[in-house]
Amino acid sequence: MAPHAQFISHARRDLADLVAIPSVSARGEGLEACAAKVEALLRDAGFATDIQPGDVAPFVVGETGQGPFTLVIYNHYDVQPEDPAGLWTAPPFELTERDGKLFGRGAADDKGEFMSRLAGWRAFRAADPGPLPFRLIWIVDGEEEIGSPTLARFLASRFPGTKADLCWWEYGEIDAGGRPIVLMGFKGCLAIELECRTARADLHSSLGAIFDNPLWRIASAVASMRDASGRVLIEGFHDGVEEPDPRTRALAGSPPFSLESIMDATGAEKLLDGVTCETFYERLNLAPCLNVNGIHGGYDGEGAKTVLPGAATAKLDFRLVPGQEPKDVAKLVRRHLDSTGFPDVLMTVLDDEMLGVRSNPSHWAVELGSELLGKWFGQAPVLQPSSPASGPAYAFVKDMGATLFGAGITHHGAMLHAPDENIWIEQFERMVGFSADFFEALADRCRSPGEPRSPIAEIAS
Repeated sequence: MAPHAQFISHARRDLADLVAIPSVSARGEGLEACAAKVEALLRDAGFATDIQPGDVAPFVVGETGQGPFTLVIYNHYDVQPEDPAGLWTAPPFELTERDGKLFGRGAADDKGEFMSRLAGWRAFRAADPGPLPFRLIWIVDGEEEIGSPTLARFLASRFPGTKADLCWWEYGEIDAGGRPIVLMGFKGCLAIELECRTARADLHSSLGAIFDNPLWRIASAVASMRDASGRVLIEGFHDGVEEPDPRTRALAGSPPFSLESIMDATGAEKLLDGVTCETFYERLNLAPCLNVNGIHGGYDGEGAKTVLPGAATAKLDFRLVPGQEPKDVAKLVRRHLDSTGFPDVLMTVLDDEMLGVRSNPSHWAVELGSELLGKWFGQAPVLQPSSPASGPAYAFVKDMGATLFGAGITHHGAMLHAPDENIWIEQFERMVGFSADFFEALADRCRSPGEPRSPIAEIAS
């Protein structure tokens, strides 16, 4: 780490300044100030910068270099609310060092990720200040924590027709053993709300002998959509699902961790039918699913109340895979309700913008980055075909044509979105070194395409 010590020290000071700005997009707080700080950091690092408005928060753009290869880096500067503030062991908007970690809201998600990359960029440019032989576009979003509602529109307007080769995503993971996990995709998401009303108000439960119960109807409607194995039963739901390429299928069939480890970490015990130690990882990566987030209605207070509820609601989300369009799936849900005896169940779409994406794990830049991660973290990284969660990566993958590369320092105890959010200092420093080498390796490859590069030769030796 010693060669990058000055850049690491500089980055930690800048990270402390960023954490001190409470850029909470959910409250619309501190966003312009943080965007201005991010722009200044990029400008001082040699980028041509501008700030573009979003619906809630500005986007910050930094650009430099030119060449046939285009790298897009995506980060975000907004953070989650600090609540419950009383559970923090130090002020949430003050970067604090303790037990080998840095604590503070945004220390991991995503200001720490941003600063580790920027410090690596500074180290790279200090050693290689000449013309950059590839195009680099750095986009820092201020609305990610509220679903990036403006991102796709912003990209279409600010970068019309722009094609990119690689998108270095806002985060990647480090497992409990210190092994990097490179994310190659995300699932899409459709969130809906169902509502059923059978009376103007709650009734005496004796009338349940003649009137239907909205909670029964909601529960029956939901139950009709899925079987005990978790397979969605809605007609047409699986049409168009893209088959993974052979390497992606092989990666999904080789779990890097055990089913037992997930059960131990979460306390979850009841598995869906057919889920085994051999199949769970493939499902996490490649299978769509339907979740019931909550069913509400009637009486749930202390003691008994013999009541027939007048209304009930349920919130659901579908995690979708490439080839499934959320808006189309919403139409299929409505058709399913109408055709299975639930035309009276109203449906409201809450979120239908997130499309699933999955990138080629054999892309040369992904292989290059993976080798360098292995050098800096001392362990070969795991290429994970898809996060089980969702993210707005489709705008880069679908529209710009970029291959996704999710490499970062979000460790499994980072407490994202919770009190005492943190990063390991050692992993931060390793990511600075990796970032410097990654920029250098890309530059070498672009200067001499097809020729062996020195970092790979060093690793091989």
